[in-house]
Amino acid sequence: MRRDIAELFELDPDLTHLNHGAFGAVPRSVREAQDRARARIERAPMRAFRDELPSALATARESAAEFIGVPADGVALVRNVTEAVGVVLQGLGVGPGDDVVVSNHGYLTAGWSAEARGATLRTATFAVDADPADVVAAFAAAVTDRTRLVVIDQLTSPTALELPVAAVAAAVAPVPVLVDAAHVPGALPGLDVEGLGVAFWAGNLHKWAYTPRAAATLWVAPEHREAMRPLVTSWSHGLPYPERFDLQGTVDHSSWVAVPDGLAAWRDLGGWEQVARNADLLVRGVEHVRSALGTPDPRAGIRSAPCLRLVALPDGVATTTESAEALWQQLYAAGLVVPPVSFEGRGYLRLAAAPYNDEDDYARLAAALPGILGA
Repeated sequence: MRRDIAELFELDPDLTHLNHGAFGAVPRSVREAQDRARARIERAPMRAFRDELPSALATARESAAEFIGVPADGVALVRNVTEAVGVVLQGLGVGPGDDVVVSNHGYLTAGWSAEARGATLRTATFAVDADPADVVAAFAAAVTDRTRLVVIDQLTSPTALELPVAAVAAAVAPVPVLVDAAHVPGALPGLDVEGLGVAFWAGNLHKWAYTPRAAATLWVAPEHREAMRPLVTSWSHGLPYPERFDLQGTVDHSSWVAVPDGLAAWRDLGGWEQVARNADLLVRGVEHVRSALGTPDPRAGIRSAPCLRLVALPDGVATTTESAEALWQQLYAAGLVVPPVSFEGRGYLRLAAAPYNDEDDYARLAAALPGILGA
């Protein structure tokens, strides 16, 4: 790990961490802020839940809204994007007889949530090296007269691509679009949520914005806000959107209370300048690994996510979920935290770049891979 900031995180220094995109890494200062929030609640639970939490959660919502560049009255706090998907499906009344469109690059829980409500999934299918126009055409072709919702990942999780959200939203209109932006806050500059032409946008804050886990945002276009309700009916029932999402019984609200601390840590680590440094580092890191493997660049017309990128594995490696899992176990045993991905019959490594990484991390992975794959 980079020595100048290693103490800011609590990651195991004996591991090479190249998978920040999965669960993030909470800075030490943010974990301590969350601990203080829990301690305040335990000192006077009645006072905390009745009198203090509403104000603290309003502050957190306002901080999150400012961070993603939208007015605070459009943003609710949720635990993660998966919860946000459930909220939207519930609010739209999606059920048997309805179609929901996802993509073959999408995060699986969105589709599972639709299927659990009895909806039929239709999949927009396109290759890793597709052009943006191919992506738009695939989504448009998947829409039917029964389609109630289109779900598109702004930055795809398994394949680390930036999809043309605004163009897809225009192509499938008037069907409402939900953007799975799990990897976007704190990682994708130039964000314009309200300008995308979508109905719903949900982003995790714990991945690239350094908040505690179980902290995410759900932005809803004005015409849909009245229909949106939390999945658990509790003490915020009857309040307007987004306040009706705040108090859900005695769950641990400390991750939300510490959202401003996480966003402050993102700024202290360098903000968008740090993101640009990570993106440049990742380009060099990918070249280390590609050179060691001798595999081609899988990208073509679609841009990669700034701080996530795929590296193709040799033919026949990690081509199934089971073989990708076996390779993950081998990599971890060697102290390398990097996920193999099996996508459409081809194996990849998904590399990430975070503030605690340096070029030596990728060189270490590159040096180890030939021996691991040979074994």
